[in-house]
Amino acid sequence: MKATSDSAATGSGNRASRLLRTASGIAAVAALCIGAAPLLGVVSPSVSAAYPSWPVLLLLGLLPPALSAFFLGASRPAAARAVLLAAGALAPSALLDDVQLLVDPGLVTDPALFLRESLRPLTPSSGAWLLSAGHVLVGGAGVLAWAARAAPAGTGERSPVGRRQGLLAGVLCTAVLGAIGALLTRFVSTDPFVLTGGGPGASVPVFAGDLLLAITVVLVAGVAVSSVDADTARGGLLGLAAALAGTTVPVLGAVLFRSELSIGWGAIFELVAVAVLAVLALPAGRVVDSAPASGEIELPGLDRLSTAAGILAMLGGVLAVVAALSPQLRTADGEAGLAEYVNLRQLLVAGCVFALLGAALLFRRGRAARPALAVAWVIVVLAGAASLDIVLHVARATGAELLGFGTWLTVAAILLSGAAACCAGLAGGIERDEVDLSETTADRSQIAPTVLLGLLTIAAFTLPVLTAPDYVPLGILTEFGIASWGLLCAVLAVLVALVLVPLARGERAAGLLAGCALVLSMRALQAPLTSSGVPESAPGAGLWCALAGVVLAVGAAIRAARSRS
Repeated sequence: MKATSDSAATGSGNRASRLLRTASGIAAVAALCIGAAPLLGVVSPSVSAAYPSWPVLLLLGLLPPALSAFFLGASRPAAARAVLLAAGALAPSALLDDVQLLVDPGLVTDPALFLRESLRPLTPSSGAWLLSAGHVLVGGAGVLAWAARAAPAGTGERSPVGRRQGLLAGVLCTAVLGAIGALLTRFVSTDPFVLTGGGPGASVPVFAGDLLLAITVVLVAGVAVSSVDADTARGGLLGLAAALAGTTVPVLGAVLFRSELSIGWGAIFELVAVAVLAVLALPAGRVVDSAPASGEIELPGLDRLSTAAGILAMLGGVLAVVAALSPQLRTADGEAGLAEYVNLRQLLVAGCVFALLGAALLFRRGRAARPALAVAWVIVVLAGAASLDIVLHVARATGAELLGFGTWLTVAAILLSGAAACCAGLAGGIERDEVDLSETTADRSQIAPTVLLGLLTIAAFTLPVLTAPDYVPLGILTEFGIASWGLLCAVLAVLVALVLVPLARGERAAGLLAGCALVLSMRALQAPLTSSGVPESAPGAGLWCALAGVVLAVGAAIRAARSRS
């Protein structure tokens, strides 16, 4: 029996090694495609890059497969797999940029691929398709590496975590820095033909790619550093650093070769993140023999995570308020804020509410608000996306110059609110681990209200809250824009919370439902806060669905708080 088991383990290990070698080969082919793209030319008529970038793109593309091959040669398959997984996780964000390149190359801002010299129309050429194929192959290599998860246990060393809380905090802070860099412009140009738009000012595919990159960097870093396997932690962080370098380092060559280009804050933040992640990969892959052999990473305590969530929420709320009160446009008459175009600001209300939620978490009696904060963080996203959409729309319509301070404060508030939600979620996970849930069952009486509330939520965020003649509001199903991303995030946040409500204990279920009520209230408030900018407006079906959802959520929360302890 033992011989049969050993034989099965050996066969599984050989299969995993073959898959990893194949994945490394695919990633190497992807690097060749990416490196050859500027040689063939990505646009037609042919436009040269800011400098001969193909060697840089090729070497950066070869970093992940080279690291994977090195770890395979050192009999570290877990590290090799983690490198390819990290690189593959960043491929979808690059593919979104490729979509813009294939649809309208004139809106692409990558001097390593081409540097526009006139306003003549451009179309994608063979190099653009080769570049997209390379990014698809990188993602495919990651999928193949994921299929190699049957690697035999024990190939990597487990890292006890008695002294790894500082490492966890360092990696997450560095990842957040890299995420902020992904949302900022990587270079600045004085050439009127060279676009440097980034963040909300970019086209929808480019902005979506930057946003996905920012989210992915934080998720990959968190998953890698929290792994109990030392090889996986080291490989994941090195793979993330290598893949992130591929999005940033090529810009440096353009800045060095072209005097009209200068480095932007996005590239600086990302380069710092790359360097720090590469350095932190060393202690992440080191086994601490003196630590307790628990096999799980020791997260900060429940109280500290709740406090961190409260502080981050307060900072995010305060930044949202400051952003709402700051000038965001420069017109011929001077600096102007959003108040000149909208009577009251959604972001101001959302920032105040979220800051108060965060302040409650700083007191022990207010810790019951933590589940609500884990859901209601999305009100900052909802209001922030709507504010950004209005500012950019006014800037385009009036020719006003966009001021970075107020705009980026809004983006920073959104990121801080997301970080607060992550801390609140981790605190909730620790609390569940400390409670005996073996005899806890789903509360079936909550299923019907949550299903109805979910339907009302979908209707509230897909139907308009205001109607008017010749008025087509931005939405999820129609006129998709920046504000639509906020609506989509709000729907998903509420639906995820509603799935957890029947499984949560009474007080926690009530907190989740209270958070849902806050999100729906913010949706309902969008009608009176924006009606002054819509002539002859009238309440829409979305408003009534949102109000009905608020009433239902509050009633269900009261019932949940009374029914179970």
